[in-house]
Amino acid sequence: MATILMTKRRFDALAGYTRQPNMVILCEELEWHCSTDERVIGVLLRDRTDGDFSWVVLGRDRLRRFRELDLKVSLETAASARAQLLVKMEQHARAPDESYYQGDEVGQPVDFFAPVVSSERLHPSFKLLTSHERYSPALELIGSMMRYHTDVDGNFVEQFQTTGFDARLWELYLYAVLVELGYARDLNSAVPDFCAQGLLGKIGIEAVTANPPRSGILPPLTNASELTNYLQNYIPFKLAKGLTRKLSRTPPYWQEPFMAGVPFLIGIQDFHAPGSMRMIVPAATEYVFGYRHTIDGGALRIERIVEHRAGNLAEPSGFFTFPGSEYVSAVLLNPQGTLLKFNRMGFLAGFGSRRVRMTRTGMLRREGKPDGPHPKSFTEEVTSSSEESWIEGMVVLHNPHARVPLDPEQFPGANHEFFQPDGRILSLLPDFHPYFSQTAISLAGEESSLQNNDPSL
Repeated sequence: MATILMTKRRFDALAGYTRQPNMVILCEELEWHCSTDERVIGVLLRDRTDGDFSWVVLGRDRLRRFRELDLKVSLETAASARAQLLVKMEQHARAPDESYYQGDEVGQPVDFFAPVVSSERLHPSFKLLTSHERYSPALELIGSMMRYHTDVDGNFVEQFQTTGFDARLWELYLYAVLVELGYARDLNSAVPDFCAQGLLGKIGIEAVTANPPRSGILPPLTNASELTNYLQNYIPFKLAKGLTRKLSRTPPYWQEPFMAGVPFLIGIQDFHAPGSMRMIVPAATEYVFGYRHTIDGGALRIERIVEHRAGNLAEPSGFFTFPGSEYVSAVLLNPQGTLLKFNRMGFLAGFGSRRVRMTRTGMLRREGKPDGPHPKSFTEEVTSSSEESWIEGMVVLHNPHARVPLDPEQFPGANHEFFQPDGRILSLLPDFHPYFSQTAISLAGEESSLQNNDPSL
């Protein structure tokens, strides 16, 4: 069977979870190859210390996870290592699936998308994902990436299909970012959610989401005053509930063995209402720093925020000033870490129906740019040559009081925000950073498109 080159983007989606922390430190991945049916994957590597070469062949075990089948190290040239790799891949590609099994698998392969509950209980986004061809890129991508997950409690699939869909999707997004940036998970450490090692050190991330109110009733938005109150009080109040809860864990996350001297981040996303994540950046920024920045008569006005109220309840502002928050290095978020991003990234990685057509529009942040500071609109067709990354759109809010500060270089491509002693905020912006975006999706041969109606934009 023939072998072909594959992109890093596709390898990450299919087998990014196979990376081990020690291998990330010791070896640089040079090439990724696969059999035409993708039953077998091969990786060509270079030793970062002595400069020699190695290769590894991967195949799916009984649980459909890629595992090591063959390995060779200490080869003198890339050409000789590549030649051996391709020969071994051909040999393994001719073998039956059963020869890839490791003998230590427990249980059966997981079908993440076969409903395990009644249709009435299925999450609206799960229904959308599994029932429409236009979301087939996201469906196939998620199915591949979720192989990394170990269902410790036995209810992962049910949660993913019902009330936990948003939380699981946000966790999967954070995992995708770490894989893209070259981090490997430490599988011996389960707390926080992501304990990972990269070339620039270790990182720990705990994921949290703001969810719909139990009553199902949102504040009225019938006039400008109600909208202002919603943006400045209700949304920060929702975010506060999730973030402050992470400070009260016993034992604290930062006392876990893996976290000694390691930056601890909380990754938060807002799913409390359809499209609510579009407003998370200003709300979270005001809440964690405890300051509001407005323009009054052309001049910048900075004011301290005391609290955020929701009805008769209130949460104090300034998360980074709370006792215990000094152990939180930063809060990270991305208004675009949603199902539509998975659809775009899945399409770029070659997943899903090739009939899918997507047009993305949005606004870019431009502060400090040579062509002016004002926001700029953009429109782009999503094609196989598009350059969107998982980290694109991410905002990292750095804690000015952190005991273990986060090096911005550990999250290249994100927008980093730093609170200054005079109350201003210093922004380190990447070249392309959307405030927000939306995506119109259609199928080739159909004139209509879907935009703004999806539960998560």
